[in-house]
Amino acid sequence: MDFPGNTPADTAARRAAWTAYWATGGLHSCVGSFDGNYSGAIGAFWRDVFDRLPGGPLRALDLATGNGALPRLLWEHRKQVPGLEVDAVDLAQLAPGWLDPSQHAGLRFHAGVAMENLPFPDACFDLVGSQYGFEYALRDAALAEALRVLKPGGRLALVMHHADSVLVRVGRSELRNQAIVLAPEGLLPATAAVLPWIAKARAGIDPSGEPGALEARNAYNRAIQALATDIAGSPAPDLLVEARAWVNQLLAGTGADPGPSLEKLSAYRDGLVAAGLRTGELIEHALGAEQLQSLVQAIQAARPAARVEVETLQQAQGVLGWGLRLEPA
Repeated sequence: MDFPGNTPADTAARRAAWTAYWATGGLHSCVGSFDGNYSGAIGAFWRDVFDRLPGGPLRALDLATGNGALPRLLWEHRKQVPGLEVDAVDLAQLAPGWLDPSQHAGLRFHAGVAMENLPFPDACFDLVGSQYGFEYALRDAALAEALRVLKPGGRLALVMHHADSVLVRVGRSELRNQAIVLAPEGLLPATAAVLPWIAKARAGIDPSGEPGALEARNAYNRAIQALATDIAGSPAPDLLVEARAWVNQLLAGTGADPGPSLEKLSAYRDGLVAAGLRTGELIEHALGAEQLQSLVQAIQAARPAARVEVETLQQAQGVLGWGLRLEPA
């Protein structure tokens, strides 16, 4: 079940990319064209999981928590029930903006923690859950750790990316769109080339007679025209539309010194590259039916007396993911 490419360099790149992403304050990990986490079919899945939990004190663990949307959802569901404790772990550095220690007592976030090596004793959690996170791990090791810290009568609940989901389809489209704007003849290189000439014009220097200026302007115009064609033909053109609007705003705000605008452009490019890493991971680690069945068999082998339930989570947009539950006998 495990996947390749988990070298120290890979891990460092993943940690940096996800740390930067969670620092933006987002509550979910999906690509920008979808904003349906924790509502609809996914929200219904988690509410059903929470409704099956016993009353009274409860200790839960959230794997690959991100900015803690799942702990927040659980806290909102059980805030009237005393004794809730939630530990939330993630490989990235975390600082959930919504977390108020005076209000959310019992919620603890642990940054820099891998799912394959959990810092908790055996059999201490009533619920171990993960939302679009577990599938990114070395699954054999992560499953062993999740079951190690789960009480014998505890519940495991996972929402995982589905290889045929709308999220994966949108992700593939966004990777294509990222490649379009980053290509040598694409919008971002063309913008970098034309910026210094725009700055000269803003400084009162007419660059129109210089061959380099004409070449840069023509390359930029070609990139803009090609982008319009790509937008019209893309099933999910959000990134292309946003990039065009962002560049227009950047150029409009460029002054006599091109330096600040070039720095912003470089940072924007780095952000797209990091987004591509995250989206690529989503696609790579989305589970097909055979991979899911392999995971189910591993759970059943480890907990033969318990029951494993699997469902396809879907709503109007299409398939959103797999829902898996380990229920006590």
